[in-house]
Amino acid sequence: MKANPMTHTSINALIHSPRRLLALAILPVAATSLALFGGGCKVANTALRADFVDFNSIIQGNQTQQMLLNLVRMHYRETPLFMQAGALTASYESSIGGNSTATIPVDGDSEFGLEIDYKFSSKPTISYTPIEGKAYVDQFMSEVTPTTFALLVRAGWPIVKLSELLVERVTLQSGEVMMGRPSSVSYPKFQAFFQTLQDAEDVDELSVAPMKGGGFELVASKQTIAIESFQFRSLFSAMFMAARNVDTPPSRASRTKVKQGAGELVIRVYDTPPKDALVFVEYTGHYYAIANDDIRSKDTLALLMQLSRIQAGPASPPPLITIPAR
Repeated sequence: MKANPMTHTSINALIHSPRRLLALAILPVAATSLALFGGGCKVANTALRADFVDFNSIIQGNQTQQMLLNLVRMHYRETPLFMQAGALTASYESSIGGNSTATIPVDGDSEFGLEIDYKFSSKPTISYTPIEGKAYVDQFMSEVTPTTFALLVRAGWPIVKLSELLVERVTLQSGEVMMGRPSSVSYPKFQAFFQTLQDAEDVDELSVAPMKGGGFELVASKQTIAIESFQFRSLFSAMFMAARNVDTPPSRASRTKVKQGAGELVIRVYDTPPKDALVFVEYTGHYYAIANDDIRSKDTLALLMQLSRIQAGPASPPPLITIPAR
């Protein structure tokens, strides 16, 4: 039986029609692209969640390193520089591309080729602003207020640690003055006074109460003392006191003055990057670090970081320094 000529011609035209071939070639790419687009949305959402944690860790790590670096600078009587993290921007790009080929002979097996390309990238940027002018004065040069001290006591910070870092002197009702400097002859009395308060705090018998005429007072058992009788340090002065306990390499001994510190913060020095450190910075060829097992120093660093945020004023206007986050 002979084939219908019209039927053969129609099939042949179907196979060799450029439009039909184009449709057959594009169809796999389109279907795969749609599938990848849906998957790409999931990739983007996952990346956003992961990047948020990364950004938080980057800023926290940078701020902690900055605090340590400035403590080391102050130990060597050098000018510190403080920068505040400002805007954080991140752009995400997602692209899908591909091509396909199709070979459909009149006789024999058909052949198809498919290439798919999917790309996803993120470009985060963090802007840092130097803290200068009034913001610098408010955050670093202004004395800690009695209200801030009361908040820190209520937050559970050991009062001995607070006194060593933040209290310059105490004036008792009798008029006696006790200085919070290790070089002062009244320093042993200063230590004994706050140790009594610490003993009360350790058994939950220390509290902060408002005074009728305004202000706050510390109540330890039956003893009371107005917080306003304390003269407080600025954050800059507190950092300067903490910086006394920085190890000094022999080659750098002539660049600083050795003064007795309270030992609330100990910064060790190494010739190579330390393996187990909470944070470390490289400075003048040495590595300065706070050890992970030094709980006392870690607490003191956390206190300085918290106080820095409490004292922080409005961010300064430009100039801005913009650096890639990674």
